[in-house]
Amino acid sequence: MDNRIVKVIVDAPLNGALDYLNNPKLNLKKGGRCLVCLGRRTVIGIVVDFSQESEVPSDKLKEVIGVPDDIAPLTKDWLELCQFTAHYYLSYFGNVAIPALPRFFRTSPNTAHERSIKKMRELSNNKKQKEVPIPQLTDEQKYVVEDFGKIQNFGVGLLFGITGSGKTEVYMRLIDQVLSKDLKSQVLLMVPEINLTPQLVKRVQERFPKELVTSWHSAMAEGKKASAWLATHEGRSRIMVGTRLSVFASLPSLKLIIVDEEHESSFKSIENVRYSSRDLAIKRAQLCNIPILLGSATPSFESLKKALDGDYRLYRLTHRAKNLSQLPKWEFIDTSKEKVVDGLSQITCDEITKTIDAKHQVLVFLNRRGYAPVVTCNGCGWHSLCPHCSTFAVYHKTTGRLTCHHCGWSMPIPKSCPKCGSVELVAVGRGTQRIEEEFDSRWPEANILRLDQDTTRTRGSVEKALSRVHEGEVDILLGTQIIAKGHDFQNIALVVILNADGQLLSSDLRARERLFSLLMQVSGRAGRGSIPGKVILQTRYPEDDFFKYLADQDYEGFALKELRERNETCLPPYSAQALIVAEGNSIQDVLVFLKRIKDFFIRFNIPEIQIYDPVPQAIVKIQDISRGQLLVEAKNRKVLQYFLARVIPILRKKKTGFSWYIDVDPISI
Repeated sequence: MDNRIVKVIVDAPLNGALDYLNNPKLNLKKGGRCLVCLGRRTVIGIVVDFSQESEVPSDKLKEVIGVPDDIAPLTKDWLELCQFTAHYYLSYFGNVAIPALPRFFRTSPNTAHERSIKKMRELSNNKKQKEVPIPQLTDEQKYVVEDFGKIQNFGVGLLFGITGSGKTEVYMRLIDQVLSKDLKSQVLLMVPEINLTPQLVKRVQERFPKELVTSWHSAMAEGKKASAWLATHEGRSRIMVGTRLSVFASLPSLKLIIVDEEHESSFKSIENVRYSSRDLAIKRAQLCNIPILLGSATPSFESLKKALDGDYRLYRLTHRAKNLSQLPKWEFIDTSKEKVVDGLSQITCDEITKTIDAKHQVLVFLNRRGYAPVVTCNGCGWHSLCPHCSTFAVYHKTTGRLTCHHCGWSMPIPKSCPKCGSVELVAVGRGTQRIEEEFDSRWPEANILRLDQDTTRTRGSVEKALSRVHEGEVDILLGTQIIAKGHDFQNIALVVILNADGQLLSSDLRARERLFSLLMQVSGRAGRGSIPGKVILQTRYPEDDFFKYLADQDYEGFALKELRERNETCLPPYSAQALIVAEGNSIQDVLVFLKRIKDFFIRFNIPEIQIYDPVPQAIVKIQDISRGQLLVEAKNRKVLQYFLARVIPILRKKKTGFSWYIDVDPISI
């Protein structure tokens, strides 16, 4: 075997691998981690190949120092996934693969390394689990389980099921099928939100009490991440439930991938390598030659188009799984005609009172935390702007401070206007804190629970709060997106939606798609038990077609209408896009720099590529850094990839004086 030279990838912006001299005593293998010298540092690398020759003279090559532990090598398909990610998202192999490992396995070992691994290997399922009843499948669920279960090789299924239709039960049955076929087979179940992971892990664990179910998300302690990774890497855990990061988990015997709520934007990474974990999950299934199921009540337009075109298998769940459970009825309150006091119409107030009197629960959704989005001066018009960002600083009454939700800058709310000295400072608009205060005043006897980022900072706080709702200790549940999805509330009879108009009028390409999805998810919390559900939405634009489709709960009709419009204007998914985002001290300088990039791109003269003029980003300044963007568009991904593969490597070699990055398939423009 030609193995005199070892090719090793490291966490550095390098094209390809670095060459090192092999040490035969180490018995290195492809996919194995090793210790190498990088400059003056000793770092962890991954062996990706062997060779007899190197372009670097032998006397300049350093020898591999050693191996950190006895952990088995990473699999071929895992390496191929990382390499594909680097290629498609214009990154570097090592910058994808090494950070995909838990920190424990990508840092040089210390004296306690082996003891830590031994302790991790003691991780087992030693909890006594009570048996849970297995629900009967509906005819629609049975068809999905039987038909999708027949897929032996790579294939993509889209499970398009209304809220409460029992998608999770379908997942459980498919997982059971896979685990029953082979004692070594593994399953990856991906979810979008950290807050959904613990409850889903618990549900999966209860369903499979003999299995070690591991989870993987960014909020986990590093030690727990390492233990979970090792358990799946060594096959002791056959089920992993994880968020975006879990697409890179090591599962050597992976036989099924399920992506729940596949439409969610949180599956897209927005820092470092800006990858879509949903798309990478599909690629991983292809590399492993296994089936993958995408599930959603409101599928992304990209996935729905592929399903309707026949590229994916389309499965529909059109009825709620529980016989007594019905979809809620919608009522739209025209706030341009109805008088609104403290953010609520009289009709809304009457419905809330009626629901509480009937001993049922109310869910109030407002996707804005804090007390008020801005404080202003009646005397001179001063606004509470963040000094470091081009956004308002939000008033948080519980802390008595103005806080920027983008950079974290904070200061005590001034007693008088900083500009003119007037004491007539007014909090404008409503956040969840203010609504909670106003609800306390209107319904003093009601038990009100607020759930948002400010009330759920401590570990386990979400679970504790939700258990109070399930146990009937809460009359009104008020919150942001935390309460919108994945919760099976049995006693919520009324959902009230406040302030949806802002996103409805947004210029963002996907704003209406996201809003429809979010409102469908929120409405789905009502009427899940035997109690009929109702949804009240206050808006100034009830005549908009958007609300007609929403009232009919016709997501497919809405999506087809939007897709026709996108097709006419050649917008995604009928085109492919990439953003070049640049940062600097001055937005004018940033835009001049991006104009130079545009001129450089134009010189390649590829007719299928459209290059737009540079513009400032929606939020121009964050943490004193100004940001602009340059949009590149092509008729399809193949053409875009061809173009980017030619221009980006050249651009990276140029000394620009600006910080910039590329975002392939951006979710927001």
